[in-house]
Amino acid sequence: MIRGMWRTGDKEGKSIPLRNKTIGLLGYGHVNRLVHKFLSGFDLDFNILKNNWDKGNNKELPTKVNKFLINQLDSFLESTNILIVAVPLTSKTKNLIDLNKLQLLKTNSIVINVSRGLVINEKDLYTALKEGIILGAGIDVWYDYSPEEKNGKKYPFKEEFHQLNNIVLSPHRAASPMDDLNRWDEVINNIDVVLSNKGTLTNVVNLEDEY
Repeated sequence: MIRGMWRTGDKEGKSIPLRNKTIGLLGYGHVNRLVHKFLSGFDLDFNILKNNWDKGNNKELPTKVNKFLINQLDSFLESTNILIVAVPLTSKTKNLIDLNKLQLLKTNSIVINVSRGLVINEKDLYTALKEGIILGAGIDVWYDYSPEEKNGKKYPFKEEFHQLNNIVLSPHRAASPMDDLNRWDEVINNIDVVLSNKGTLTNVVNLEDEY
């Protein structure tokens, strides 16, 4: 449309229907629970992988799901069309998804990462995209948050993701807008709990689990 090209057809911009796809939610914290809710109205299957199905509220899921544990990661990936990564970065999740894991996905798979860049090995992700091992990716989180400027440009990665035509690059915008006061409700609630010594703290970090 910017170039004045009107309705060039599927050859130029073919859509990818969600219908009958399997969404793989890697991690099921606050983010992927919302993603699950948003996508629940579509004709989709859901794979969910989390560390412990005994923790958290798992009774009120918006759809039927296929449940996986971390030792079932390979089976989880093999049956996933669209992988949405939303796990914390810990010593256990760093490079959790490498080339071997990416090769388990279907060739028409899409990878979306909104957690931390280092959960997916940078070189392996680039290789999987460049060689067509996966169909595409949407990446909001990166590998170098203090990149050096070269020729007036800064790239938060070493591999040339910006040269690929099968990736959507976003400069870590999932946290925006920072001036939305509603997002600070949890912080205000925690302060109130501490001052009043009543209620329950939210988003408590377990130092042993690293998140």
